[in-house]
Amino acid sequence: MNRDADNTKRPTTLRTAERALAFLEAVAQAPHPPRVKEVATQLGLNFTTGYHILNTLQQAGYLTRAPDGTLRIGGRAAVLYQGLLRHFVLGRDLHPVIEKLAATTEETAYLCTHSGNGVVVQTVVEGTHAVRVAGLYVGFSGSEHLRAAGKAVLAFLPDPERSAMLARSMKDLPSHDRSRLTAELDAELEQTRQRGFALDDGNFDEGVRCVAAPFFAPGESVAGAVSISLPAARYPRPPDQLADAVRAAAREVSAFLGHHDPQR
Repeated sequence: MNRDADNTKRPTTLRTAERALAFLEAVAQAPHPPRVKEVATQLGLNFTTGYHILNTLQQAGYLTRAPDGTLRIGGRAAVLYQGLLRHFVLGRDLHPVIEKLAATTEETAYLCTHSGNGVVVQTVVEGTHAVRVAGLYVGFSGSEHLRAAGKAVLAFLPDPERSAMLARSMKDLPSHDRSRLTAELDAELEQTRQRGFALDDGNFDEGVRCVAAPFFAPGESVAGAVSISLPAARYPRPPDQLADAVRAAAREVSAFLGHHDPQR
């Protein structure tokens, strides 16, 4: 018996399970809610098999079928995402992404998550320059309306959540300042949505500049932001190369969380 050949055998899998998972992923990644025949055609399945898979996933709560026949991800699928968030460890699974960003840009890089009404620093890697931004720490949050990471998240939140975060972020400001800053911020957040990254041009700390890009969970929900900080004297205008590096890191985090959108 050839043991080496035996060790390289493909593990035994269930074809039915593979098809069901592929069907579920096809619905999740479709640009619009698809119909059974569209998904079956895409996967090379006959329509009868497609309907059997739909019935199974629908019964389990992983898919729903609207009256017009289109398919959508069911509420039960949220259990899988919640399990992913519960089981992965930022320091182990996402810290390497931030290390790579810091190495690429030579600037201090960090990852923040959207938590409650705040944007919280979760992991930090300092830059390699002798003069660099230091002092960021895990757990820091607040001033989301000033920080690039905060703006990157605010730009993609639904209106009620954005209002709640801004209320917390600006709670210590006089009411007339809150109104003025909110109006000014609206235009900046629209620009952030259009270009895919946010800037802190000395808003939070006069001597520091920051670039941040949001990352997303499945279903277009913004989950946090990847950011870099650097001394104002070293900040390039325009910061296109830095923005490209930050957006690439954010896409990598999004992909890890199961969100795939090459346009972001």
